[in-house]
Amino acid sequence: MSLRARLFFIAVGIAILLFVINLVRTRRLKEEYALLWLVMAGGLVISPLFTDVVEVISYAVGIDYPPALLFVMVLAISFGIIVHFSVTISRFSDQIKTLSQDLALTRKRVQELEERASGGPSSDSRDKA
Repeated sequence: MSLRARLFFIAVGIAILLFVINLVRTRRLKEEYALLWLVMAGGLVISPLFTDVVEVISYAVGIDYPPALLFVMVLAISFGIIVHFSVTISRFSDQIKTLSQDLALTRKRVQELEERASGGPSSDSRDKA
């Protein structure tokens, strides 16, 4: 890899690092998710510095074109991030459903208490009708 390409990838990685740090600083991105992006950006900064190691590993694994190893690694990391987000979304979806049900029950209970306090029809008289 040429020096120009290495410097380009290092610059892109540093730009991503600064962008993610700014998102965390302005509270638009939680630290939990920022860690994943910081690791990816760090890898982007470090990988051009160790191209010889990437070549050795790729030939040891049986990949004839070393950049293909980087592509596979990026795909694997992206897959991991997507799975992590899917698990988080599923957990939040369950929490939202539970909170919605609790809110509906609480509203019903508050409405019944307000009706009793104002002397309006109670739930007992509605159940008998």
